[in-house]
Amino acid sequence: MTTHTHRGNAVRLLVLLVVGLLALTWGHVAGTEPTSARSTASLRPALQASWQAAAQPVASSATPVPAAQPAPVAQAPVATRARHGHKARHAKHHRHHRGAHARHSRKHHGRHHGAHHAAHHAAHHAAHHAQHPRPHRHHVVRVRGAGRDIGWPQCPHDVGFRGRNGLGQPLPDPGVKFVIVGLTNGRAFTPNPCLDLHLDWVRSHHVYASAYAFATYPTRAQLRRYGHSGPYDGNRFLGALGNAGHAAARYNIRTMERHGFTTPHVWLDLEPSSSRPWSGRRTWNRVVVRGWVRAYEEEGYSVGFYSTTSLWDHIVGGLRLGLPEWRTAGPASSRAALGRCGESGFQGGPAVIAQWWTAHRDLDRLCPTASRSVTLVRYFHKW
Repeated sequence: MTTHTHRGNAVRLLVLLVVGLLALTWGHVAGTEPTSARSTASLRPALQASWQAAAQPVASSATPVPAAQPAPVAQAPVATRARHGHKARHAKHHRHHRGAHARHSRKHHGRHHGAHHAAHHAAHHAAHHAQHPRPHRHHVVRVRGAGRDIGWPQCPHDVGFRGRNGLGQPLPDPGVKFVIVGLTNGRAFTPNPCLDLHLDWVRSHHVYASAYAFATYPTRAQLRRYGHSGPYDGNRFLGALGNAGHAAARYNIRTMERHGFTTPHVWLDLEPSSSRPWSGRRTWNRVVVRGWVRAYEEEGYSVGFYSTTSLWDHIVGGLRLGLPEWRTAGPASSRAALGRCGESGFQGGPAVIAQWWTAHRDLDRLCPTASRSVTLVRYFHKW
């Protein structure tokens, strides 16, 4: 009996031991499997989202992200849509992190949220600007005390004549100190077709204004028409050239009188012309230029030149008139242009104006002098 009892107890203990081991094994398997499933279903998407969020600023700055297709609902105004979309993204962001924020103190919460919000805000704006770039605008250059020169390029595209229409370039921005207005359409005996428009701008903005005109070599037709009358001997070829230059300047003077353009000074733009090329003989070109200067001075205008050393030497060689100079630095900067004021003159005259230009604007500065107000009064008329 005792033996059977001990055997029964042993069997029961063995059964209980086996049952306990089975229960322990099942509990271990049942407890670890959901954790592994959460790692697959929850943690991996969260990591992918964090990688995308971390990479978004870099990707946005390198390659524009294609814009999302709009939902088929009524569109709110652009500003309202942007604000509402931004708020919705932040609401989703706050719901995602609400559990984590609850475990932190209020002080730590504010610090963590502020840093995370700033990073999220920067990433959002980088992506937004990559998807919606700003429209291109002409670069506006504003320099205190600067001026502008305007002429036929600032005419509308459909305005002009003889195969030279305007380029539609912008008029000066408000705040310029002075303006130099072109009298010609790029060649002698062709007036600026927008002169009234340009003078209306000058009057309405009450700026200082002066005039400039292109000096070009006369054509054969112009020599026949103007070469025999004027201050020079028209029976000689050089005299006819001088008379043609004199007549071209007189043409511009009459243009100013018709349009009510008052100025004490006229600048002669001396540079190569594709439509009216200068002669290959510099002596002939010099005679034409002297005729231009003489006509303006006879009518009481002071005269100066716009050119560069290389252009001047190419057209008229070593002609030295000692007249005021308007010097250009080309596509440079205001500082580079002012640097031209300290260089030697291309025809021996003092530096008065320095120019530089951008794609759509010609900008000017007065060269440093003892009194810039005196310079303005001497070379410009205040409207």
